[in-house]
Amino acid sequence: MKINHQKEIKLWIILVAILLSVTSAFSQPLWETMKNEKDVLKLSVWFRAQDVDQYLANKDGLNSAISWCKKYGITKVYLEAYGRGLYANRETLLNSKERFLNEGFEVASGATTEYGPDEFDIFHCYTHKRHQEELQRISEYAASLFDEVILDDWYFTNCECADCIHARGDQSWSKYYTDLMLKMSEERVLKPARAVNPNVKMIIKYPQWNDEYHTRGYDVVRESKVFDGIWVGTEGRQFDYEKSEGYEIGYNAYFNMRWLANFGSIGGAWFDTGRARTKIPTYLEQARHTILGEGDEVILWCYGGHLEATPKIEALSEELPGLIKLANLVQGKPIKGVQLLKPGNSDSFEETWVCSFLGELGIPFVPVSDVDEEAMAVVFPVQSLKDPGFIRKFQHVADRGTPILVTDGLAKRMTANPAYLNNVNVKTLPVKGSPKALLNMTREEIKTYRDHLLAPFGMKFDAPARVELYLFGENMFVVENINDEAVDVTLELPKVSTVNKALILPESGSSAEVSLSGKTVKMTISAHTLVAVGVK
Repeated sequence: MKINHQKEIKLWIILVAILLSVTSAFSQPLWETMKNEKDVLKLSVWFRAQDVDQYLANKDGLNSAISWCKKYGITKVYLEAYGRGLYANRETLLNSKERFLNEGFEVASGATTEYGPDEFDIFHCYTHKRHQEELQRISEYAASLFDEVILDDWYFTNCECADCIHARGDQSWSKYYTDLMLKMSEERVLKPARAVNPNVKMIIKYPQWNDEYHTRGYDVVRESKVFDGIWVGTEGRQFDYEKSEGYEIGYNAYFNMRWLANFGSIGGAWFDTGRARTKIPTYLEQARHTILGEGDEVILWCYGGHLEATPKIEALSEELPGLIKLANLVQGKPIKGVQLLKPGNSDSFEETWVCSFLGELGIPFVPVSDVDEEAMAVVFPVQSLKDPGFIRKFQHVADRGTPILVTDGLAKRMTANPAYLNNVNVKTLPVKGSPKALLNMTREEIKTYRDHLLAPFGMKFDAPARVELYLFGENMFVVENINDEAVDVTLELPKVSTVNKALILPESGSSAEVSLSGKTVKMTISAHTLVAVGVK
């Protein structure tokens, strides 16, 4: 019986090896396609430190990981040196790095500065010297092994221990946190990492929760300048009106990409499986919003998580050819539309995530961090008050006859200048302290504000909430319907003779009827569908 059992084990090993080789052979076309298209769109995957030690420590696990990556068109891997209290084994990291490089992959690293799942608040106290020293050790370890390191978005602090309270003094928490984390970045991350490896490129990854950056120590204005690059979180979830945060709605990913580009060079974005909270359509919308935001590299977080989400990665691999087409359509084209102001490190008061919800009203936005006094149309949310010269700039923009939309949260804080709000060019949007309630506006209510803003462009767009409009260059627009049902929409243009349906995503199982009547483009778009339309 023992001999037979051993024979069975050998037979299974042989069968697994054959299956892996067959899978690899049949998946080569997608991998080769992605390698050829890497300057347009690159797909990467993140191996957590735990993934490194669990899956890459032996030959079989490493072989499986390589085959899996090739099957799904992944051409770059990030081998996390540290994460969640674990330093990945140095030998495993080096062996895996060498093997992936030999197989034709690009290889980089990262670090997730979380001490452990049960000590969240303790580790995020950078007032304590021992935590500062641990941060330095993490940075040195990663830089000693790799030339490119991304600092994951657990690199923040929200500690309010007695030592932090004492060190803060009379400063606001935001001021204390941002000054502290800038100092940590310079003294405990960048300086020691570069001392260990002068060639290392250290990148900061910002989370998707942009309205809370400064309240947890992220200073997009100053930190973006000292790091070698920026990465962006573009995770999305099924939006539950009663439970979800605003940063989980689809448009937030696009806004995050475009807004953060005001502060530095964007390397790419990443999203995760979302587990049960992200169904396949929303999972794919994460990728579309990332590419609409001109992201040319997407990191899948993470390898272990995606092994348990085969239907999602299968759907993504099926959509990759279409995503490449989308990237080719939008990359390098300037975005046009209404400027949406959000200065860096600005307080959102009662209007947290308002920018993300505004994008779901079908208004084509250009996210900006500074007031452009020559803008064709502008939306000023309450965050605008961060600009010390805002009132003067507001008056100048209004006096030029520029259509302006202000949120009521901003309006009530401009009581010292009521005449500005009475300008015929200014309308006030009733957010009423509940930004997500904008999703409940009727299409007629939305149209009133949208028509006001689009008038200088000679455009009118008619659509319900959760239908997004993007303008690229002079001759293309994109409409994405993130509703669970089909919608009928129209876009009136100042001049048009023909329209061309350039792309539909997903390319199978969806529909988008596009027709032209005079100057009006009529569209019927299925649920969770994107359509790109060329115009002449």
